[in-house]
Amino acid sequence: MSKLSDIYWKTREKSGIMWRRSVGRVVDWPPSPGRFVVGNAESAVAVCTLSSTALIDQLNPHYAAIIGRVYTPNLGIERMIINVVSNPRLRYLVLCGRESPVFKVGEATIKIFENGLDEHGKIIGASGAMAELPNLSPEMLETFRNQFKLINLIDEVNPKKVDKVLAEYFALNAPPYAPQGLFVRPDNENSYITMQAHRRQWLEFDPSGYFFIHIDWEQHELALERYTTDKRLTHVIRGRAADVLYHTVIAEKLLSQMEHAAYLGAELAKAETALYNGLNYEQDKKIRVADRASAAERLEDGGNQSS
Repeated sequence: MSKLSDIYWKTREKSGIMWRRSVGRVVDWPPSPGRFVVGNAESAVAVCTLSSTALIDQLNPHYAAIIGRVYTPNLGIERMIINVVSNPRLRYLVLCGRESPVFKVGEATIKIFENGLDEHGKIIGASGAMAELPNLSPEMLETFRNQFKLINLIDEVNPKKVDKVLAEYFALNAPPYAPQGLFVRPDNENSYITMQAHRRQWLEFDPSGYFFIHIDWEQHELALERYTTDKRLTHVIRGRAADVLYHTVIAEKLLSQMEHAAYLGAELAKAETALYNGLNYEQDKKIRVADRASAAERLEDGGNQSS
């Protein structure tokens, strides 16, 4: 690390400012998408912050090649394993951050190392929800167990304490697990279908009725109006989050088609984005970020402009 970079990180640690832009896209490595930061390619350390998303941006990336969150044992752990096994430079996996009381990803990862999987792909001894890995080959799982030493810091959320451990393992300068070069993506041994998404089709009319979505800027909330097929207003559902509204629609059985439910969820998500960013929202139209000044004014004055 350069002297300038060293001064930069020490200054941030002293001031308590530990923020940087995170990465969540697929590049050459890691091959699987997720909520992570790519750090020092020379490091043999990978870090899983479990359910503590904020910790990703608080740890010093000089000591780790990748720092990321894993929230669920099934797809989350599968993607983590694919990402870390695909880099033979990595030899240590540090578990830190808060453990989810429901999913128990930290415990599940430990049980993978201790017990492996049963014949149904379930993690032996794991007590959390969805503790199974149905999409990983036995070879990849065995490589994961052999390649890595597990460091258990579960429920440790102090960045300085975690950084101290990361620095210790970084300093060991462990040799690569395999002779091949860095950032090798494993061959995909699973068979699944990859296709281009279909173009949007007009929905068949839902016999249960239809919905009109708008933003109430004065109350700073979404309003969802439900009409019957004879254009009679039966419900007005209000709230500030898309999921609250569509869960209410489903719970009250106000629609009858999967396509209609998917459409409604997508439209409510757009409306929520517009609500919290002061943007114009019109149902069935794309959100345009054309005038940020107007958006800021709308948020400032409580939204006295209707969408």
